[in-house]
Amino acid sequence: MHDLVAAQDIVKMATQIAKKNKLKSVSKIVVRLGNIVEHSEAITPENLKFNFELVKRNTLAEKARLIIKPGKAQELQIEEVIGVK
Repeated sequence: MHDLVAAQDIVKMATQIAKKNKLKSVSKIVVRLGNIVEHSEAITPENLKFNFELVKRNTLAEKARLIIKPGKAQELQIEEVIGVK
């Protein structure tokens, strides 16, 4: 479940960034993912991508690719949002 919440947060933050930068759509989101453990389970890149595909529907990020880079400690941070103006 925590993977789903993390994916929802990524889409929400990326959408806010896109609106702030007047983007019509988002094509790529780059995040840094550290070792985040909740309820004795780590958020894995595979599960995060799977849930991202579910929650991005009907948003500005609907066609976006999620790129996950290794992060530090318990980091989950958007590094870059790329889109079309």
